[in-house]
Amino acid sequence: MSIGQGMLRVTLAYPSLTRRYRTSTPQLSVDGVDQLVEGWGTHTLAVAAGPHRIAVRLVPPRGEPFGQAEASAVVELGGQTAVDYRASRFHRRGRITIARTV
Repeated sequence: MSIGQGMLRVTLAYPSLTRRYRTSTPQLSVDGVDQLVEGWGTHTLAVAAGPHRIAVRLVPPRGEPFGQAEASAVVELGGQTAVDYRASRFHRRGRITIARTV
């Protein structure tokens, strides 16, 4: 981590027993910039300290993206902010929860 930065720890999860999620790819963007994440699970990103806009959507192999969710988070200088995305069981909008950690 560089001077003036903090971390986003993003966890992308979906309900069990839902095949469509296993075959879909989560797309994460921070402040409108797509981030390279390799599938479901927890990903750590170095970002500038300050406020950020986080968005997630799911892209199936065929069809339209679904499960969109957006939230704002503040990353403290040298700190870590946890972002948890949970997809809906019925392919509706997802949900993002923000928890600040140090």
